Parts: sequence; structure tokens; C-alpha cells
Amino acid sequence: MGISVALHPLRRADGSAVFTDGLYTVIAGINGPVEVQRRDEIPDEAAIELNLRPAAGVGGPRERWLEEIVHAVIKNVLLVHLHPRTLVQITLQIAKEPQVKARQTVADIAIIPTLVNSAFIALIDSGLPLATTMSAVLAILRNNGEVVYSPQEKDLLDCKSIHALAFNQDGEQLLEQSSGEFDLDLWEKVVDGAQSACLAAAGSAEEDTDMLDHAGAQSVRQAWLRQALEDRAKVVNAWRSHP
Repeated sequence: MGISVALHPLRRADGSAVFTDGLYTVIAGINGPVEVQRRDEIPDEAAIELNLRPAAGVGGPRERWLEEIVHAVIKNVLLVHLHPRTLVQITLQIAKEPQVKARQTVADIAIIPTLVNSAFIALIDSGLPLATTMSAVLAILRNNGEVVYSPQEKDLLDCKSIHALAFNQDGEQLLEQSSGEFDLDLWEKVVDGAQSACLAAAGSAEEDTDMLDHAGAQSVRQAWLRQALEDRAKVVNAWRSHP
């Protein structure tokens, strides 16, 4: 199953998106910039409030840790200085999780790209000013040494290490979270393939292809980000087609 994106499913939010990558489905909602309480004001930029809701139950330390990771990435791409003394609220709801019971450290890393991508697509839908485009990807190093991008559920049970990475449109790294056993050579191999996958996400639809990347790792190249940007542009400019 490939990546699926749905824009603006939440009608009462300023921006929203549903992002599915085969492992997780996350619904993201954006509201803002809105008025912020004086005690939470930042004089020269907008504050970002990010709330992660688990698929069941209430959030705990794991959710707070994931919120911090996503918050740091979003702050790198959102032009917060254009809306000082305001608040941007981001809510992420996990709607679907893998059925397999992977190790906790594996599950913690595996969900990060889905959270980052859903939040970014919702920001696009909201129309808030962004410094760049970006995307995140999940990479798994199997026990046989093969690197898999966009893994399936069964891959979570057969991994030597797992890596969540994000890059902007210029190939600059914005995120790296890893767990497991790997050496520097393998890590560089993973990073090279992840960077290529993120750049391909913003490529043209004609470049969407299954291929074996230069590092020898199986990778699914899908221009899902470019398609989401085009879909958003069509909605914004729809009024031009009416007399």
C-alpha cells in the first residue's frame, strides 16, 4: 500500500489532512494564528502548540516525547516570525496503527515520519506561510543487511535498526531519530537513500516509480508531496474558473 493524502477533511479547522503510509494513519488539524494568553506570548514570533492524541486512551510520556520531536521539525519550516504574539495550534490524532506488536523502541520511531508528514500537509492546507517544503521517511535495516524504505508491517518484526529522517526541498536534513544496531557506513547508506526518497516526494508525477536506488536499497519513490501541493493549488484557484 502506497502513501495516501486527503486534504481538508475537518471543515471547522483552518487546515487539516489525513496521511496514510501503510503503517499508520494520522489525522492532523491546524488552527491559527489565534489569540494567545499573555503569559504564553512570544514577542517576536508565533507560539506553536502541538497535541498528540493516541489511538486509544490518554497520552503519556511517549506522546510528550513525540510532540517535542514533531514540534522541532515544524518550527524549522513555519515562518513563525510573521505572526508575533499569536498561537498556532496543531492537533494530531492517530487513527490507525499496525496490527503487529513490534518492540516499543521500533514502534516509537516508526510513527514519527507519519506524524511529521501529516502535520506538514495540514500546514499546507491551512495556507500559513512556510519557509520550505519538506517530507519525512522511515527506513528499516533488515537482519540480512537490506535497507527498506516505506516498510510494511512485517518489516517491523525483522529489523536490525530503524531510522526516521526528514529533509527539505534543498536536501538539508531536518530530523534524525534512530534505534538499533548499525555502523557509520550503514547509517550513511540509510541517509543517502532517505534523502533521495524525500526529494523524490516533491518531484513530478512522471518521476513516480519503484526503483533500486544507487545505494542498493529497495525504495519506493512516490511524488505524493508534489501531488498534494498541486491539489491544494487547484482548490485555491478554483474561483478563477468561474465567470
